[in-house]
Amino acid sequence: MADIMDSWQKIQQGAKEAERLINQGQYNLSMVKTRQTLEYMAKSLGERACIVDGDLSDIIDQLYEGQWITKATRDHYHKLRMIGNRAVHEGNDSPTDANQAHHILSQELFTFANEYLPKRRKPASAPPTVSVPISRPKGNPGTNPNRTKRRRRKKKAPIYDILRFLIPITCVILLIFIIRALIPDKESQKPAQTTAPTETVTDAVPSTEETYPEPTETLPPETTAPPLIYKATTTVNVRTMPSTNGDSRILTQLAPGQEVTVTGTYDSQWTIINYEGQDAYVATAYLTQ
Repeated sequence: MADIMDSWQKIQQGAKEAERLINQGQYNLSMVKTRQTLEYMAKSLGERACIVDGDLSDIIDQLYEGQWITKATRDHYHKLRMIGNRAVHEGNDSPTDANQAHHILSQELFTFANEYLPKRRKPASAPPTVSVPISRPKGNPGTNPNRTKRRRRKKKAPIYDILRFLIPITCVILLIFIIRALIPDKESQKPAQTTAPTETVTDAVPSTEETYPEPTETLPPETTAPPLIYKATTTVNVRTMPSTNGDSRILTQLAPGQEVTVTGTYDSQWTIINYEGQDAYVATAYLTQ
């Protein structure tokens, strides 16, 4: 549950970022962010369905085949995927496509929150309290039954109460005197016992075992951390600059599943890789470990 709630926070943040980019007129980046948010949604559902292989298109189809999503949701996911691909590979900057992608994403966010998030149970309400009326004894309203009991007790003779406590105490005192009278007689009949000197005997046997020093563990030499290797989730461009405008030249294209060495992160949208000994830039949304 904690993993899907973390993914839900990323999905909400991605949708807000895509809307902010539309308001700023950055339609290309908005569509890229929309596709990245779609990946969060599809992978979150894929983890629940135990889908670990395949690219984004395969994950969407497997979710539909496993009846995790409806046909309408599958079509919306593919539509967002294709709009995002055109924005990344072709540099599409159409405001119409950006608004359409954001509208579809908003609909699927509502479906994701109502159909795929775990439901929260409402706290059980406390049972209503039932007031039980107190029945009063019949009789004169001014009479109290406790007072009548007290009056009846006072009518008993006081000597009865005295004897009730005095007889047990007298029996206990007599029993104590009898015990004290019998104990000295029993002790006088016992012969005197002489205490023999006690000798200290030891059973300890000197240890003849040889002690050996405990072996010390030798730690293996420390190894340097391997470089970060990422894979392309789809066909993606490798550029000379972190941008899709005309100043950023395309060096090559990565095939789906092709491994690259990541050397750093430029910002939340671009990752720096090592391409033929020089730094190049790839969209972060299309790289995965």
